[in-house]
Amino acid sequence: MKLDFHVHSVRSSHPTGAILLYHGWGGTAVSYLEFARQLSEEGFDVFIPELIRHDQREPFDHPFDPEVSTTYFWTVVEQSIKEATAIIEQSGWHVSDVIAIGVSMGGFIAHGIMARLPIKALVAINGGGAFLEAEHQFRTRDGRPAIKETDVPWKIDPIDVMDERPRLLLHGDADDIIPLSIQQYYHVTAVQAGMTQTTELCVFPGVNHTVTEAMIEQLIVWVKHVKLQGATDGLYTFSPQ
Repeated sequence: MKLDFHVHSVRSSHPTGAILLYHGWGGTAVSYLEFARQLSEEGFDVFIPELIRHDQREPFDHPFDPEVSTTYFWTVVEQSIKEATAIIEQSGWHVSDVIAIGVSMGGFIAHGIMARLPIKALVAINGGGAFLEAEHQFRTRDGRPAIKETDVPWKIDPIDVMDERPRLLLHGDADDIIPLSIQQYYHVTAVQAGMTQTTELCVFPGVNHTVTEAMIEQLIVWVKHVKLQGATDGLYTFSPQ
């Protein structure tokens, strides 16, 4: 796929890994540039894609209108997942050197990418990896009709793709936008599948749908540890000494 949209990049002076960084619904790529700079200082080349119907790609005039968000949320998630392959190819990095990080809707995107591509790891902040369970909860909360499993608008539900790759789930227990229970459901499923050592759920008391300094600090410690876990034969390689 040839990219017909902009991907912001913040390069590290001595890169030993790559990160795809995704913002949430109604957000912008440029608002994540400072976050990307923090990550680049830790040895990552960071790529922030502009998302369909956001940024400069025909953005919604009123993204938080309930009819707009409920109609297009999964469309944006699905399209962003599909675009990840080309972004990684054009980044110069081997796919298995890439960590996907997403906030809110971006967390759903990161989960979807991991379900389809052999990336190294993911971090989802206030996001969700159980697509069908999430839509069930969204519809119940909003008083909308139940979704039929035969009519799901995504290709793969990430909860159906469990393996040993590292996953870090950060979530506030007071989140009234993306309920903590969605990630708890995903985490319980991962534990039942034997992924206790590689799927970590960290709950932040009293935190609503926002990203805190404590979340960022824990994320940085975690990704620095994960990037030391071997390398590939991609453009950049790294092997622990």
